[in-house]
Amino acid sequence: MARICVARDASKAAGHRGSRWLEVVDAEVLHKEIAGLLAQEAREGDAAWAVLAYEGLPDFGPHPNLGELLAWLDAVDEYGPPFEALWATGSFDRVLQAAEAFADSYQGTYADTASWACRTLALMGQSIKAQADPEAYACALVASGQVRFIPAVDGGLHVFWND
Repeated sequence: MARICVARDASKAAGHRGSRWLEVVDAEVLHKEIAGLLAQEAREGDAAWAVLAYEGLPDFGPHPNLGELLAWLDAVDEYGPPFEALWATGSFDRVLQAAEAFADSYQGTYADTASWACRTLALMGQSIKAQADPEAYACALVASGQVRFIPAVDGGLHVFWND
């Protein structure tokens, strides 16, 4: 379950007030819940809100786009831990951009660079001879910027082609 702790963003001197944990399921529902929180806590001046903490989501900052939060959850539902690993690299500003890059570049999760290289060479129709060094092939592609390996949380490597 993904949740955000939202609070009325009072004056800088007073700090945050009236925090409450909200489930991140639907943008419209979230907007209504935040509006209700602001109405309950309203005082003089404009009321704003801020996210104090995230649970089950990466940190999108104090004033996130709620659509981005939901898009991230959708991408994780569709692509799983490899997408989370790609997002965690910090290479993307927008979730949609990251999801498109994932769909275009993800090659799978492998035990190590050699197993990926052997599989890739086989898919390309190249025979792997005893004297071939699959790890050297993988290292050469990394060095030339053609591929990247991201460690998987449960072991192994997520493999992505670079454009």
